[in-house]
Amino acid sequence: MSAEQHTGAVPTGTEVLFHRPGSTLLERIIPDPEGRVNFHLHPWEQAADQTSWVIRGRVETVEPLVRDARPTTKVQAKPLDGTLKEDHIARVEQARKEIADGALRKVVLSSMLNVAAEGLDAMDIVRRLAMAHPDSFSWTLRHPDIGTWFGSSPEPLVEGRWPHYRTACLAGTRMAHTGAVSDPWTSKEQEEQALVTEGAMDALRASGCEDLVAGDRQTIQYGPIEHLRTWIDFKATRPMEDVISALHPTPAVGGTPRRAALDFIARTETHDRAYYTGWVGLEEEQQVAYYVNLRCARLRDGVLTAYAGGGITGASKPVAEWHETRNKLRAVLDPIVHWTE
Repeated sequence: MSAEQHTGAVPTGTEVLFHRPGSTLLERIIPDPEGRVNFHLHPWEQAADQTSWVIRGRVETVEPLVRDARPTTKVQAKPLDGTLKEDHIARVEQARKEIADGALRKVVLSSMLNVAAEGLDAMDIVRRLAMAHPDSFSWTLRHPDIGTWFGSSPEPLVEGRWPHYRTACLAGTRMAHTGAVSDPWTSKEQEEQALVTEGAMDALRASGCEDLVAGDRQTIQYGPIEHLRTWIDFKATRPMEDVISALHPTPAVGGTPRRAALDFIARTETHDRAYYTGWVGLEEEQQVAYYVNLRCARLRDGVLTAYAGGGITGASKPVAEWHETRNKLRAVLDPIVHWTE
Protein backbone atom coordinates (compact mmCIF):
# COMPACT_ATOMS: atom_id res chain seq x y z
CA MET A 1 0.00 0.00 0.00
CA SER A 2 1.50 3.36 -0.99
CA ALA A 3 0.97 6.49 1.09
CA GLU A 4 -0.59 9.66 -0.28
CA GLN A 5 1.76 12.54 0.50
CA HIS A 6 0.11 15.67 1.87
CA THR A 7 2.24 18.71 1.08
CA GLY A 8 -0.39 21.43 0.67
CA ALA A 9 -1.15 24.51 2.73
CA VAL A 10 -0.62 23.97 6.45
CA PRO A 11 -3.86 24.43 8.44
CA THR A 12 -4.06 26.89 11.31
CA GLY A 13 -3.20 25.13 14.55
CA THR A 14 -0.49 22.91 13.08
CA GLU A 15 2.65 22.76 15.21
CA VAL A 16 5.88 20.73 14.97
CA LEU A 17 8.28 20.61 17.92
CA PHE A 18 11.37 18.42 18.11
CA HIS A 19 14.62 17.58 19.87
CA ARG A 20 17.57 16.17 17.93
CA PRO A 21 19.59 13.34 19.54
CA GLY A 22 22.26 14.77 21.81
CA SER A 23 21.13 18.36 21.32
CA THR A 24 20.75 20.91 24.13
CA LEU A 25 17.89 22.70 22.35
CA LEU A 26 14.19 22.31 21.77
CA GLU A 27 13.24 23.49 18.27
CA ARG A 28 10.13 24.08 16.20
CA ILE A 29 9.29 24.32 12.52
CA ILE A 30 7.60 27.55 11.48
CA PRO A 31 5.45 26.65 8.43
CA ASP A 32 6.77 28.47 5.37
CA PRO A 33 6.34 27.33 1.74
CA GLU A 34 9.77 28.84 1.00
CA GLY A 35 11.42 27.08 3.95
CA ARG A 36 14.33 24.68 3.50
CA VAL A 37 13.31 22.08 6.08
CA ASN A 38 10.70 19.35 5.69
CA PHE A 39 9.24 17.42 8.62
CA HIS A 40 7.92 14.02 7.51
CA LEU A 41 5.46 11.70 9.26
CA HIS A 42 4.84 8.54 7.26
CA PRO A 43 2.27 5.86 8.20
CA TRP A 44 2.68 2.15 8.82
CA GLU A 45 2.55 -0.02 5.69
CA GLN A 46 -0.95 -1.32 6.50
CA ALA A 47 -2.45 1.71 8.25
CA ALA A 48 -6.08 2.48 7.50
CA ASP A 49 -5.18 6.11 6.66
CA GLN A 50 -2.24 6.23 4.26
CA THR A 51 -1.70 10.00 4.45
CA SER A 52 1.98 10.92 4.68
CA TRP A 53 2.37 14.40 6.19
CA VAL A 54 5.09 16.80 5.06
CA ILE A 55 5.36 20.15 6.86
CA ARG A 56 7.71 22.57 5.08
CA GLY A 57 9.17 25.49 6.95
CA ARG A 58 12.12 27.03 8.74
CA VAL A 59 13.62 26.01 12.07
CA GLU A 60 13.42 28.20 15.14
CA THR A 61 14.98 27.55 18.55
CA VAL A 62 12.34 27.41 21.26
CA GLU A 63 14.43 27.09 24.42
CA PRO A 64 17.53 25.43 25.83
CA LEU A 65 16.98 22.02 27.37
CA VAL A 66 17.79 22.37 31.07
CA ARG A 67 18.30 18.81 32.27
CA ASP A 68 18.44 19.63 35.98
CA ALA A 69 15.03 21.32 35.82
CA ARG A 70 12.90 18.30 34.96
CA PRO A 71 9.23 18.95 35.80
CA THR A 72 8.17 17.07 38.91
CA THR A 73 4.38 17.04 38.52
CA LYS A 74 2.60 14.89 35.97
CA VAL A 75 -0.97 14.39 34.83
CA GLN A 76 -2.75 11.43 36.40
CA ALA A 77 -3.89 9.07 33.63
CA LYS A 78 -6.59 6.41 33.88
CA PRO A 79 -6.30 3.27 31.71
CA LEU A 80 -9.41 2.75 29.58
CA ASP A 81 -8.88 -0.23 27.28
CA GLY A 82 -6.43 -1.78 24.87
CA THR A 83 -4.88 -5.07 23.85
CA LEU A 84 -5.69 -7.85 26.31
CA LYS A 85 -2.89 -9.92 27.80
CA GLU A 86 -4.48 -13.22 26.80
CA ASP A 87 -4.97 -12.03 23.21
CA HIS A 88 -1.36 -10.95 22.84
CA ILE A 89 -0.10 -14.21 24.30
CA ALA A 90 -2.31 -16.19 21.90
CA ARG A 91 -0.87 -14.28 18.93
CA VAL A 92 2.67 -14.97 20.11
CA GLU A 93 1.87 -18.67 20.38
CA GLN A 94 0.37 -18.64 16.88
CA ALA A 95 3.48 -16.88 15.55
CA ARG A 96 5.76 -19.45 17.18
CA LYS A 97 3.78 -22.22 15.51
CA GLU A 98 4.11 -20.65 12.06
CA ILE A 99 7.82 -20.09 12.67
CA ALA A 100 8.19 -23.77 13.61
CA ASP A 101 6.32 -24.72 10.41
CA GLY A 102 8.84 -22.69 8.38
CA ALA A 103 6.53 -19.92 7.13
CA LEU A 104 8.32 -17.23 9.16
CA ARG A 105 11.67 -16.55 10.76
CA LYS A 106 10.56 -13.53 12.79
CA VAL A 107 7.44 -11.40 13.12
CA VAL A 108 6.83 -8.24 15.17
CA LEU A 109 3.56 -8.15 17.12
CA SER A 110 2.32 -4.93 18.68
CA SER A 111 -0.20 -3.95 21.32
CA MET A 112 -1.92 -0.69 22.19
CA LEU A 113 -3.24 1.02 25.31
CA ASN A 114 -5.77 3.85 25.72
CA VAL A 115 -5.56 6.05 28.79
CA ALA A 116 -7.60 9.12 29.73
CA ALA A 117 -5.27 12.10 30.20
CA GLU A 118 -6.54 15.66 30.38
CA GLY A 119 -4.47 18.84 30.34
CA LEU A 120 -1.43 17.63 28.39
CA ASP A 121 0.54 20.26 26.47
CA ALA A 122 2.58 19.55 23.32
CA MET A 123 5.55 21.61 24.52
CA ASP A 124 5.59 19.86 27.88
CA ILE A 125 5.37 16.44 26.18
CA VAL A 126 8.39 16.93 23.92
CA ARG A 127 10.37 18.56 26.72
CA ARG A 128 9.76 15.61 29.03
CA LEU A 129 10.56 13.07 26.32
CA ALA A 130 13.80 14.86 25.43
CA MET A 131 14.95 14.88 29.03
CA ALA A 132 14.01 11.23 29.55
CA HIS A 133 15.60 10.07 26.27
CA PRO A 134 18.33 12.60 25.36
CA ASP A 135 19.92 10.39 22.67
CA SER A 136 16.67 9.81 20.77
CA PHE A 137 14.70 11.91 18.29
CA SER A 138 11.77 13.34 20.27
CA TRP A 139 8.96 15.17 18.49
CA THR A 140 5.33 16.25 18.45
CA LEU A 141 3.05 17.05 15.53
CA ARG A 142 -0.20 18.80 16.39
CA HIS A 143 -2.53 18.82 13.39
CA PRO A 144 -6.30 19.47 13.17
CA ASP A 145 -6.85 16.35 11.04
CA ILE A 146 -5.01 13.76 13.16
CA GLY A 147 -4.75 15.20 16.67
CA THR A 148 -1.37 15.36 18.41
CA TRP A 149 1.12 12.61 17.62
CA PHE A 150 4.37 12.39 19.54
CA GLY A 151 7.24 10.02 20.11
CA SER A 152 10.88 9.50 20.99
CA SER A 153 12.68 7.10 18.65
CA PRO A 154 16.10 5.54 19.30
CA GLU A 155 16.27 3.96 15.82
CA PRO A 156 17.54 5.95 12.81
CA LEU A 157 16.11 4.57 9.57
CA VAL A 158 18.35 6.65 7.29
CA GLU A 159 20.62 9.51 8.29
CA GLY A 160 23.44 11.34 6.54
CA ARG A 161 24.22 13.60 3.60
CA TRP A 162 24.06 12.50 -0.02
CA PRO A 163 25.50 10.08 -1.02
CA HIS A 164 26.83 8.75 2.33
CA TYR A 165 24.31 7.40 4.82
CA ARG A 166 23.84 4.95 7.64
CA THR A 167 21.01 2.95 9.14
CA ALA A 168 20.63 1.47 12.62
CA CYS A 169 19.60 -2.16 13.13
CA LEU A 170 17.86 -2.24 16.50
CA ALA A 171 16.43 -5.37 18.11
CA GLY A 172 16.60 -7.37 21.31
CA THR A 173 15.15 -5.93 24.50
CA ARG A 174 15.79 -6.38 28.21
CA MET A 175 15.51 -4.31 31.36
CA ALA A 176 18.48 -1.98 31.79
CA HIS A 177 21.22 -3.33 34.04
CA THR A 178 22.07 -1.23 37.09
CA GLY A 179 25.09 -3.12 38.49
CA ALA A 180 28.76 -3.14 37.57
CA VAL A 181 28.56 -6.16 35.27
CA SER A 182 25.70 -6.91 32.89
CA ASP A 183 24.42 -10.40 32.16
CA PRO A 184 25.07 -11.59 28.59
CA TRP A 185 22.33 -11.19 26.02
CA THR A 186 20.30 -14.37 25.50
CA SER A 187 20.52 -16.38 22.28
CA LYS A 188 16.94 -15.34 21.44
CA GLU A 189 17.81 -11.64 21.63
CA GLN A 190 21.02 -12.11 19.66
CA GLU A 191 19.17 -14.08 16.97
CA GLU A 192 16.50 -11.39 16.74
CA GLN A 193 19.12 -8.67 16.27
CA ALA A 194 21.06 -10.73 13.73
CA LEU A 195 17.90 -11.17 11.61
CA VAL A 196 17.34 -7.40 11.55
CA THR A 197 20.93 -6.72 10.50
CA GLU A 198 20.86 -9.45 7.87
CA GLY A 199 17.58 -8.09 6.48
CA ALA A 200 18.93 -4.54 6.24
CA MET A 201 22.12 -5.66 4.48
CA ASP A 202 20.12 -7.70 1.95
CA ALA A 203 17.69 -4.82 1.31
CA LEU A 204 20.45 -2.28 0.77
CA ARG A 205 22.31 -4.55 -1.66
CA ALA A 206 19.10 -5.27 -3.58
CA SER A 207 18.38 -1.54 -3.91
CA GLY A 208 21.77 -0.90 -5.53
CA CYS A 209 23.54 0.64 -2.52
CA GLU A 210 27.31 0.24 -2.37
CA ASP A 211 30.22 0.16 0.11
CA LEU A 212 28.17 -1.50 2.86
CA VAL A 213 29.99 -1.76 6.19
CA ALA A 214 28.37 -3.22 9.33
CA GLY A 215 29.81 -2.01 12.63
CA ASP A 216 30.18 -3.80 15.94
CA ARG A 217 27.10 -4.76 17.92
CA GLN A 218 26.39 -2.30 20.75
CA THR A 219 24.17 -2.20 23.81
CA ILE A 220 22.21 1.06 24.14
CA GLN A 221 19.89 2.21 26.92
CA TYR A 222 16.44 3.71 26.39
CA GLY A 223 14.84 4.72 29.67
CA PRO A 224 14.29 1.56 31.74
CA ILE A 225 15.22 -0.84 28.90
CA GLU A 226 18.21 -1.78 26.74
CA HIS A 227 18.53 -2.80 23.08
CA LEU A 228 21.15 -4.27 20.77
CA ARG A 229 22.15 -2.00 17.88
CA THR A 230 24.36 -2.41 14.81
CA TRP A 231 25.14 0.50 12.46
CA ILE A 232 25.42 -0.06 8.72
CA ASP A 233 27.20 2.59 6.65
CA PHE A 234 26.50 2.68 2.91
CA LYS A 235 26.67 4.76 -0.25
CA ALA A 236 23.45 5.44 -2.17
CA THR A 237 23.15 7.19 -5.50
CA ARG A 238 19.54 6.14 -6.07
CA PRO A 239 16.68 8.44 -4.97
CA MET A 240 16.06 8.44 -1.22
CA GLU A 241 12.56 7.07 -1.85
CA ASP A 242 14.13 3.90 -3.28
CA VAL A 243 16.38 3.44 -0.26
CA ILE A 244 13.52 3.89 2.21
CA SER A 245 11.27 1.53 0.24
CA ALA A 246 14.00 -1.10 0.35
CA LEU A 247 14.60 -0.75 4.10
CA HIS A 248 11.10 -0.14 5.44
CA PRO A 249 9.17 -1.88 6.93
CA THR A 250 12.37 -3.18 8.54
CA PRO A 251 12.53 -6.62 10.17
CA ALA A 252 12.56 -4.67 13.47
CA VAL A 253 8.94 -3.56 12.96
CA GLY A 254 7.57 -6.12 10.49
CA GLY A 255 9.61 -9.29 10.41
CA THR A 256 11.24 -11.63 7.95
CA PRO A 257 10.55 -12.75 5.30
CA ARG A 258 8.90 -9.35 4.88
CA ARG A 259 5.79 -10.36 2.94
CA ALA A 260 5.01 -13.38 5.10
CA ALA A 261 5.45 -11.28 8.25
CA LEU A 262 3.22 -8.48 6.98
CA ASP A 263 0.55 -10.99 6.01
CA PHE A 264 0.68 -12.50 9.51
CA ILE A 265 0.34 -9.05 11.12
CA ALA A 266 -2.63 -8.21 8.88
CA ARG A 267 -4.33 -11.48 9.85
CA THR A 268 -3.76 -11.30 13.59
CA GLU A 269 -3.48 -7.73 14.88
CA THR A 270 -6.88 -6.22 15.59
CA HIS A 271 -5.84 -2.56 16.07
CA ASP A 272 -4.75 0.00 13.51
CA ARG A 273 -1.06 0.89 13.94
CA ALA A 274 -1.67 4.21 12.14
CA TYR A 275 1.68 6.06 12.32
CA TYR A 276 3.26 3.66 14.81
CA THR A 277 6.12 1.76 13.08
CA GLY A 278 6.01 4.14 10.14
CA TRP A 279 8.83 6.67 9.99
CA VAL A 280 9.37 10.27 11.04
CA GLY A 281 12.08 12.90 10.79
CA LEU A 282 13.69 15.83 9.03
CA GLU A 283 15.02 16.64 5.57
CA GLU A 284 17.26 19.70 5.36
CA GLU A 285 18.48 20.18 1.80
CA GLN A 286 20.81 17.18 1.21
CA GLN A 287 20.88 16.18 4.89
CA VAL A 288 18.29 13.66 6.12
CA ALA A 289 17.55 12.24 9.55
CA TYR A 290 14.62 9.81 9.41
CA TYR A 291 13.71 7.51 12.30
CA VAL A 292 11.55 4.42 12.66
CA ASN A 293 8.49 5.65 14.54
CA LEU A 294 8.82 3.64 17.74
CA ARG A 295 7.73 4.57 21.28
CA CYS A 296 4.99 6.86 20.03
CA ALA A 297 1.43 7.81 20.92
CA ARG A 298 -1.52 9.93 19.82
CA LEU A 299 -3.43 12.40 21.97
CA ARG A 300 -6.94 13.26 20.85
CA ASP A 301 -10.02 14.42 22.77
CA GLY A 302 -8.37 13.68 26.12
CA VAL A 303 -7.44 10.09 25.20
CA LEU A 304 -3.81 9.06 24.86
CA THR A 305 -3.26 5.99 22.64
CA ALA A 306 0.19 4.43 23.04
CA TYR A 307 1.76 1.57 21.07
CA ALA A 308 4.50 -0.98 21.70
CA GLY A 309 5.66 -4.21 20.11
CA GLY A 310 8.24 -6.94 20.17
CA GLY A 311 9.97 -9.32 17.81
CA ILE A 312 8.83 -12.94 17.95
CA THR A 313 11.17 -15.81 17.08
CA GLY A 314 11.02 -19.52 17.72
CA ALA A 315 12.70 -18.96 21.10
CA SER A 316 10.15 -16.39 22.31
CA LYS A 317 8.33 -16.98 25.60
CA PRO A 318 4.74 -15.66 25.26
CA VAL A 319 4.36 -14.23 28.78
CA ALA A 320 7.78 -12.58 28.59
CA GLU A 321 6.80 -11.00 25.26
CA TRP A 322 3.72 -9.48 26.89
CA HIS A 323 5.84 -7.99 29.68
CA GLU A 324 8.23 -6.56 27.07
CA THR A 325 5.37 -4.58 25.52
CA ARG A 326 4.41 -3.25 28.97
CA ASN A 327 7.98 -2.11 29.63
CA LYS A 328 8.09 -0.32 26.28
CA LEU A 329 4.75 1.37 26.98
CA ARG A 330 6.23 2.64 30.23
CA ALA A 331 9.13 4.14 28.31
CA VAL A 332 6.53 6.14 26.33
CA LEU A 333 4.12 7.05 29.09
CA ASP A 334 6.13 7.35 32.30
CA PRO A 335 7.91 10.60 31.34
CA ILE A 336 4.54 12.22 30.63
CA VAL A 337 1.82 10.83 32.94
CA HIS A 338 1.28 8.84 36.12
CA TRP A 339 -0.56 5.60 35.36
CA THR A 340 -1.03 2.12 36.77
CA GLU A 341 -2.42 -0.94 35.07
